[in-house]
Amino acid sequence: MVGFYIDAIAAIILFGVGLYGVTSKSDFLKIFFSLEMLLNAVILLLASAAYHFGLTRGLAIAYVVIVIATLEAAAGVLIFILANRMTGEVIPDHLDKAVNDE
Repeated sequence: MVGFYIDAIAAIILFGVGLYGVTSKSDFLKIFFSLEMLLNAVILLLASAAYHFGLTRGLAIAYVVIVIATLEAAAGVLIFILANRMTGEVIPDHLDKAVNDE
């Protein structure tokens, strides 16, 4: 039972750091990785609860979500690289230069 509480506290801390990153940053990459931290905090909590209560189906769903999140992270990094090549910046407010230059 103590292991579940440690995992839950770690998930809450990870969620808090991700929430702070989403609300306070203006850099696209920092916002994106903060969203990933939010998602991973929820996955950690769900997987820990599933393991603690002996629900193996919950772990399978968590693994599927982790795979989807990894694909999403790869797509986000590709968008970041493309935006950086087009504008030289990664701040979302300045990405309208790429649209206006065409």
